[in-house]
Amino acid sequence: MCEQTFTKQNSPQIRVYVANLGKYNEGEIRGDWLNLPTTQYEIKEFLKTKVGLNAQHEEYAVHDYESDFSLGEYENLYDLNLLAVMLEQMSETEKNIASAYCNANGLKDTQSILNTCMQVGDLFYVTIDANTWGSREEKLGYAVVDEIDSDLKRTLEQCKVGENLSAYEYFNFEKYGQDIAINQGYFATDEIFLFYNSDIDPKLYTNQEIKDRLNDARLNET
Repeated sequence: MCEQTFTKQNSPQIRVYVANLGKYNEGEIRGDWLNLPTTQYEIKEFLKTKVGLNAQHEEYAVHDYESDFSLGEYENLYDLNLLAVMLEQMSETEKNIASAYCNANGLKDTQSILNTCMQVGDLFYVTIDANTWGSREEKLGYAVVDEIDSDLKRTLEQCKVGENLSAYEYFNFEKYGQDIAINQGYFATDEIFLFYNSDIDPKLYTNQEIKDRLNDARLNET
């Protein structure tokens, strides 16, 4: 059998500090950081050589992490690796939207996060520039009129107020945004507003089904 080595990791999607739980409970700190995605083989070697898992100490825990998503302490590393492979295939916008949805709805388990990433195209949202002037509601009103409600925008622009101005310049975008925020959705972040009619099932696919769909060699046993 040929010798396998650790692959060079570029741009990790998730970093986790993995601790030997048995030794931690005994008062000894044993663990290290792991960059994901990686291979199944490298995870096994990492747990053996860096975390010190053996027949006496078989359990580990995630004691720290660097990720756009909130992660649980006892997540399976192989499932987190599956998530990292998924994130690698997504655009930055898609990752930001999926992260905002999960964090706003308290989704921390890997299956729910994976399912959100799988269905991110079904989320209905608008993005808001947090650096521009105005309240969140006012910026939401502008974003909805400019990006979604083309009929309203056309009507406002065609309705003239005086000789040179249209109703668009006089429209109360803040009040319009307040009504939308109360009745149609919620601010997931200062830059992302999600509508209630977004259709996401956090348990639609099993992790194995998602693994089969991704079809990435790093997720296979070696």
